[in-house]
Amino acid sequence: MFAWLVLALTVLLGTSALHTLVLHFAPTFQVITASILWLLLYFLGFLGLMFSQGINWISWMVRYRILLVILLLGTIVSIAWSVEPAVSAERTVHLLGSSVIAIYIGFMVPLLTILRISACALAFVMLASLGSATVLPELGIENYEGQLVWKGILSSKNSLGFWSAISVLLFLTISESLNSFMMRALCWLLALASLAVLIKSDSATSLLAMVVAGSLSLYLYIAFRFQLGFARMIVMAVLFVGLVGILISNIDTAGLLGRSGDLTGRGEVWQQTWKLIIEQPLTGYGYGALWFPNDDTIHVQQKLTDFTWVVYHAHNGFLQVASEIGLPLSVIALLMVVQQLIEIFYCQYERQQVGVLFVLAFVITFLISNFSEARFLVNRELYWIFFLALPISMLRQISLVSGNPYEPEEEQESNLSRSASWDDDDEDSKASTYRAKAAASAATVSGAAIGKPWLDYQPSHHQEDDPDNAVDADDLHSETLSHDLTGVEGFDINEEFEPIDEMVEDISVHDQADIDLGEIVSEEPYDDFDEFDEDKYDRLNDAD
Repeated sequence: MFAWLVLALTVLLGTSALHTLVLHFAPTFQVITASILWLLLYFLGFLGLMFSQGINWISWMVRYRILLVILLLGTIVSIAWSVEPAVSAERTVHLLGSSVIAIYIGFMVPLLTILRISACALAFVMLASLGSATVLPELGIENYEGQLVWKGILSSKNSLGFWSAISVLLFLTISESLNSFMMRALCWLLALASLAVLIKSDSATSLLAMVVAGSLSLYLYIAFRFQLGFARMIVMAVLFVGLVGILISNIDTAGLLGRSGDLTGRGEVWQQTWKLIIEQPLTGYGYGALWFPNDDTIHVQQKLTDFTWVVYHAHNGFLQVASEIGLPLSVIALLMVVQQLIEIFYCQYERQQVGVLFVLAFVITFLISNFSEARFLVNRELYWIFFLALPISMLRQISLVSGNPYEPEEEQESNLSRSASWDDDDEDSKASTYRAKAAASAATVSGAAIGKPWLDYQPSHHQEDDPDNAVDADDLHSETLSHDLTGVEGFDINEEFEPIDEMVEDISVHDQADIDLGEIVSEEPYDDFDEFDEDKYDRLNDAD
């Protein structure tokens, strides 16, 4: 519950919704929401990590997020050569704090729970934005280059456009994890409301990003659902990307989206930003010193550029990172993005679960939005926090299901025993346990495939030592299981039960547990259980 509270407050603060509401209705308290609440969240996130994980989370980050660690260290070092060291130091603290919050959420909250809590918070943001634009136009509508557009209860129309696009994808994803028709219908209605808000915000980039991310996620969902095979998926993906590339190269995309050729003046910003990068390609000008100016820091931008107006960011994520901390670290940032994309595709390939495709959709939307907006390595923003937190939660959850390399084997066996116990008089419980046995066997095989078996399987006699007594792979489907399940409550090593093929067929698609950090925190039925791959099992046993 503590982690859930931190997550909900982070969503409201990170989208700027809470700050905008306080600024409008109680402007004297705006300093509290802008500073004290963020500092409180940093402190709570750090304490939560230390009390729950000790220093293990640091070693995990060094091992599996070394590129992020290098990137954050680079921002700290950039203070030394910053054109405004005090500003860089202050904003680096906020960047580190925002990253700590993201890591805490990723470690402590299961992926599906993150999505559900975020959906509740974003539902409030969308409905409040819809209401403010219709009832309180002085709050929910802004004049953008002579045109009245919606900004809702967020800081700008582009922020509203991004989060409304994410909300559409999120509500559709959440609807797939619900069994109640009424709850599904509510999610669809919220998705339609979010789409209406997106259109009224006139955020063309967010609309394009939502279409691309949604199409890619839908393609992968269909491909894995109907088991098209890896080769067919690659061929179709190449054809799809080629078709999109041809369309983009032959169509005036900016005109189609209602924008000028230089994307509403962004061309000039990119040109001047690139000149700044060429002047100091290795170091940049210090993290946070040049962009997001206020009355005290605007002189830096005026001194280094020829902008005729105040430019709050470089309108491109890569250019902004390169101008602040140099080209080498910006390349590290790109490699980090590639790493996370590979992890997402791997997790979806290994075990299709509700939420993984949304993580992909969010990352794709985030990357496309960084083409015209600067949202990478930005502190006190939900963009950056979700970009870090969602893949971390996904990785830890998927790794546990497939054989968690971060958890001691005795804890894994304890989890299996808790899910496997039954009352002899309860036939439903016994059926559930048989399904747990099949899942344990499936997990053993999938774990062995990655070198981290949950429960060691060893034939009683190896073929080359005693061919006459070798274990036939077919025997595993007709006799007893040979896995060592003596440490699991409810299992008898001499017990014979139905062949594994029949047990696997009996596995319900509603049997996945929402898990994190080695504990089953929920047994609420979902629709996303990955059915056991019998062909893979046969191939592995034949190899043995």
